[in-house]
Amino acid sequence: MGGALSMFATLLARQGIVEASEVANLLGIYAVATSEVDNEEGMILGCWAAMIRDVAEQQRTSARK
Repeated sequence: MGGALSMFATLLARQGIVEASEVANLLGIYAVATSEVDNEEGMILGCWAAMIRDVAEQQRTSARK
């Protein structure tokens, strides 16, 4: 699921709708809030947010070259 979310974040970024890093940040915030109610679900969401953040960083690195 994290890979699929990363793909959609990339597509949104390519269309200029939202940066992948913003998607990662928002999902990370949601993960923290969710972990207050369900720690396991929050951890999963946090992992997905980290995957998207990695993709965003890779995109920034590739754009510099």
